[in-house]
This record gives sequence, C-alpha cells and structure tokens, in this order.
Amino acid sequence: MPFPFSEHPLTAVQVRQIRFPRPARGLSGYDQDQVDAFLRRISDALAHRGHLHPDEVRSVVFRTASGGYDQRAVDDLLGRVERQLRVGLLAPTSLRSGADLLAVKLPRSTGGYDRGEVDAFLTRAASNLDGRGTMRANEVRNTRFSTTTGLKRGYRVRAVDDLLDELEQELRFRGR
Repeated sequence: MPFPFSEHPLTAVQVRQIRFPRPARGLSGYDQDQVDAFLRRISDALAHRGHLHPDEVRSVVFRTASGGYDQRAVDDLLGRVERQLRVGLLAPTSLRSGADLLAVKLPRSTGGYDRGEVDAFLTRAASNLDGRGTMRANEVRNTRFSTTTGLKRGYRVRAVDDLLDELEQELRFRGR
C-alpha cells in the first residue's frame, strides 16, 4: 500500500501495509528496522492490543541510515497518528454488513488456519454485523483457530488476522 496522505483515521491493517519511499540518492533516511518496530506498536495500539500515548509518537527518535526511509514521509505519518490518538478516532471499516464480511476472499496456504473453523466464525460474525447477535470486539480479539497440517490447506494466517483486526475495529466503531 502506498503511503496514505488523506486525513481519514488509519486502521491497524493500513499501518501494517504502509511502504515508505526511500530518500533521494546520497541522503540518509530513518533506520528501517526502528521505524518498522514502531509501526508495529502503532498498529497494536490502533487494534487495541497495546497502549501508545500521543506524546510517545511525538517524541520518538530514529537513527539515520543510508538507504533508510524518507524522513518527511515517516514524520508526516507520525503526525497523523499523533492527531488520531489525541482525539481517539476509530476508523470505520469496509465491513458495513455481513455480506461485506462474507464477500472477502481469503487466500489459502499450507499451515494456515482451519477453513471450517474460520468460516463458522465469520458466518456468526456476519450475523452480528447485520444486527442478529451480541458479538463484541473482545471476542474477536480473543478468537483462536487451529492450524492445518500436512497437505490440508487452510486460510493464510496473516490474511485472516488482518480481517479479524478489521472486524474488531468495526465492532468498536459500533460501540460493541
């Protein structure tokens, strides 16, 4: 995902997908490992899996390194995250209905999450999005699935985790 410049609230998934440009030839950028580690903290905070105070975002300092991330792009994102954390904005998601949730095509892989378990959970979650149930964001956060073994193909773990983050955020946006 390219660097987002709009001022819509960011989701945890969007933060994990950000790819920063590199600085112009001969210029240093921010150390990629340090920035990536901080982006994981931001993503966790936006998914309510950790706490990050806006002042921590404002005061973070990264080493510079040859070939690192463009400093202005990183600083722009950090400013946006700080503003979002200060006002406590939760971003709405693309999951406006159960049909939206069930329309998501999850990629398959060996060693992925068990498809039957995931499909059953998503069917129940879709009913909740349509007002037929009482699923809460914490239930989504604490959901665990078995992984497949051998030749059995499941759903790719990262894709399911990203979808669950979005579902959790949608439920929080709805006050659940």
